[in-house]
Formats: sequence, structure tokens, C-alpha cells
Amino acid sequence: MATLTAEESLNYLYSLIPKGIKLGLKNISVVLNELGNPQLNTPSIHIAGTNGKGSTAAFCESILRHAGYRVGLYTSPHLNHFGERIQINRTPLSESEVIQLVAKVKNVVENLKIPITFFEFGTAMAFLHFAKQETNVNVIEVGMGGRLDATSLCKGDITIITSIAKDHTSHLGSKIEEITFEKASIIKKGGTVFAIKGSKKVHEVIKKISDQKSANAQFLGEHFVVEKTPGKSPPLLITYQNHDFCLKDLELSLAGDFQTSNAALALSACLHHARKTGKDISEQSIRTSLKDTSWAGRMEVISSRPTILLDIAHNPAAVKEMVKSAQKLFSYTRVIVIYGAMKDKQSDEMLQKLTNFADHFILVRPNQERSENPTRFKKILKKYNASCEVIESIPKAIRKVKQTALSDDMVCITGSIFTVGEAKQYLDNESDFKNNFSPPTGLHLNG
Repeated sequence: MATLTAEESLNYLYSLIPKGIKLGLKNISVVLNELGNPQLNTPSIHIAGTNGKGSTAAFCESILRHAGYRVGLYTSPHLNHFGERIQINRTPLSESEVIQLVAKVKNVVENLKIPITFFEFGTAMAFLHFAKQETNVNVIEVGMGGRLDATSLCKGDITIITSIAKDHTSHLGSKIEEITFEKASIIKKGGTVFAIKGSKKVHEVIKKISDQKSANAQFLGEHFVVEKTPGKSPPLLITYQNHDFCLKDLELSLAGDFQTSNAALALSACLHHARKTGKDISEQSIRTSLKDTSWAGRMEVISSRPTILLDIAHNPAAVKEMVKSAQKLFSYTRVIVIYGAMKDKQSDEMLQKLTNFADHFILVRPNQERSENPTRFKKILKKYNASCEVIESIPKAIRKVKQTALSDDMVCITGSIFTVGEAKQYLDNESDFKNNFSPPTGLHLNG
């Protein structure tokens, strides 16, 4: 059989997308078993939740890498390139590695005649790559839910559960207890879970599952605490305390007050992993790693004149946090929101939350099969008498903003990782528009 090129390999991968989302472990278990169960080679920190998974994973990776570990990182979806999903010490898959991994997994799938989804295929690639490259710890982000997610087969004795809200309700259930059950079910028997306490219902479900599995549940606010350091921001400074020590004025590179919780979860999990493996993580290493953490597309500012903010908020809870952070961090005269989302998202509620923030909406359609028609967004916004227009093409929307935005405006691009990814890819080639990569000059510094 002829070896596929990098382009052919990716085309094969993307051809699996129409198979959709099929939660279940039967097929991926068979494939991984045939590959030698590479997911069991290395201990993992396994991360579930509705919002903050990616940022928390980025914090974990940075903390562990700065402490000297060889760290595998598996996240999804990607912003621009498939290789971003699978990284070792923040180095994404190369073209040659994509070719080799696709060939290996494809051979198994076709020989076994196993129907497999795009996400399952990528997960198998990640586990295989990490095993081959001999990582000594992996940070694994759940794709959807947790209980029936392909990543749940990892050797994840340490679990993190970030904030939980309603999302993917057609797959995970409409009640917060149902959603929490799906996510918290990744907790391993006898393992340790670090979680945001959340509402009473969320807390009760996580505690119940932990007790049933004889797992040690550590809740933010009970077993470890984090507080924003009073004073000017940015930079965002936090104080972290657990039963062993207290660290003051830790600087976070990721913007938004909600990152304090993500950083605390990550730090707690990594310190626990270090203790399990007989390694110390120094205070200086912690400080450096939190300050150096990067995660594209999350409260990411790529220009200051006008301020251009990219954020992948794709559910009402995430939009609420984004708006709160943007209003606190930035000064601006007018806000233009470029919004595009998928059909299965709660755009009614997301747009409603954005109407108190945006002066004008440009409604777009990301180049994805699941993208919602922006004319539906326009109908929603009419209920709120919001100023809006439809420009389906994201590049055209950005060019329109380039012509009309003033230097003291804010342009917020949001609604989906696909909207942000497409915009970011276009802006990366627009050097005259991306005129300043430093923090915006109009930043509020009133803490």
C-alpha cells in the first residue's frame, strides 16, 4: 500500500468527521488493544468540565514541563492545524509524524473493519505518539462528557473537573446533575480528583462518585484555596494555599479572573503527581511556569489599535465570564462583536448576554458543516433591538472592521473555536492590521 502524503493523511482524517459524535468505548477499546494499549504506558492527568479545560491543561503542561517532566498534551479541537492537538513539551506533531501515525492507526482500523470516529482516531494517534516518544506524564483533555469519551481509557489516576454548565445537552442530558455525572465518571477507582465545588447539585454528584470509587475528592475552597491578590491588574496575581504551604503573588499570563480557579486546580494536581513520583517542584519553577503558560484563542489580545480580542466562548457561562473580564480589563469607546457559532449551541442565550456588551454585531458563518446560518442570529438580535449585519465570510467581516473600526474601539471575535481559529489564521497573514502584540494601551489598571 502506497504511503499517504501529509495532505492525503489529513484528508483521510477529516473524511471521518461526517460520522459525527458517537459516545462509547467499544470500538476505540478494540483499536487500542490491537495497538498494544499505549494509553496504559504513562500516568495521565485527565481533565473534564464544561469550561476551562484547555486553559487548565495548558497550566498543567507548563508546570510539569518546567519541573523537568517530558509532557504529552492532548487537547481538542485545534485552532488552525491538526498537529496542535497532540504535543510533547509544547511541540506539535510534525507532518512526518502525522503521516506515520495515521498510517499505523488506519492499518489497524481497516484490518479490523472497525467504524471509528474522527475524535477516536485522533485519540488513538495521541496515545500511540506519547508511548512511542516515551513521555513520563500526559495531560489529557476530555473531548465531550467523560464517561463514554475515548480519552477515559487513559491511565488517569489524577482527575481535574473544571467548572460545569449546560452544553452538549443532546448528548449529555439537560439537567446539571446528568451532565456532572457524565463528566465526573472519569474519576478512577482509588484515584484523586481536584474539582471546583460548583453548585450544591454539582458538588453532591462529584462527592458521591468519589465515595463510590474510594477516590480522594479535593475541592477548591475546602482543601486548597486561591485568591486574587488585591491591587492593580494586569498582571493577574494570585495567592495559592494548600495544607502544606502558601504561595503569594503568583503571576498568571492568561487573562481573566476565572483563570485563578484553573491555575489552582492545575497546580494542585501537578503537586500531587510530583509527590506520587517522588519529585519536588520548586517555588521558582511554579512561578515561572504559571507566568509562561500560553493558550491561544482564550482572552487573547492580538492588537491594541483597535483592541482585538479573541475568545472561544461557546456557551452562555463562558460568554458571561468573557464579558465580565473584558469589561474589567479594557477601556474602549465602542465594541464590535464578530460572532459565529455551531448549530447545536445555545446562541439565543449567548447573544442575549452579549447585547449588554456589544454596540454592533457582525454575524458570520465559519467554514464548518455544523455552522449555524447567521440569519438566525439576526432574528434573535432583533428581539433586543441590537445593531447587527450579516457578513457570512469571516475574512470579509474582518476587512469590513479594518475599514470602519476606530483606534479606541474593541473588536471581539467569539462564539466558537472555529470562528476564532479561522479569524486567527486570516489575521496571522494581515501584518498591517495586527499592529501591536503588546498589551493594549487602554488597559484599566484599577485592580
